[in-house]
Amino acid sequence: MDSGKPSPRTRSATSTRGAEDASSPRSRQDRAAATREEIVRTARAAFVESGYDGVSLRHIARSVGVDPRLVSHYFASKAELFAAALELTTETAPMVPPVTDDAAAVLLTGSRGATTLDGYYMTIRSTSNPEAVAIIRDVVRRHGELPLADRLPGDQRPGRAALLIAVNMGVLLMRDILGAEALTSGDTEELIPYLDAALAALAGSDGSETSPA
Repeated sequence: MDSGKPSPRTRSATSTRGAEDASSPRSRQDRAAATREEIVRTARAAFVESGYDGVSLRHIARSVGVDPRLVSHYFASKAELFAAALELTTETAPMVPPVTDDAAAVLLTGSRGATTLDGYYMTIRSTSNPEAVAIIRDVVRRHGELPLADRLPGDQRPGRAALLIAVNMGVLLMRDILGAEALTSGDTEELIPYLDAALAALAGSDGSETSPA
């Protein structure tokens, strides 16, 4: 009579298949990818909180619960891990400011997600370290300046892209991080036309763009 339970042979075969699945190249790759992702996510939070100089690979390993040698297996140096963590912030909060009709309103009056400013905090808290500054500059260039310049019309596109990012970062710093009263009061909406004009001029969408003499 069939008891409904798998026979020892069936259980053995199932266990063998499970062991094979667990040790398959794909499973190992998936686990490795998940571990690397957890390390980067943990590093991002640590760098946001403490900046480049306040974090070590050993600290990250302890937070993840792995051997420090495993962190070094994925990232040859703290600089490499910092770069990966900073690039991760560009996926959830792109460095390319929106070139849209409501960009000024969004910057001055919009709400931000919980992790929107992670890249800015990482930058602010890491600028005392030259190595970190070089990494930040490279990430901003690749993820911000270059793609934005490609979208702009006219001349001096790289410089205008850098200025647009500077304006964007400056407003976020003054309004969301420092809490400047002039940018957080009830009169802030009255400033939208001024910021809109500045963004439009840099984006080349107001007809004021000129070529160098």
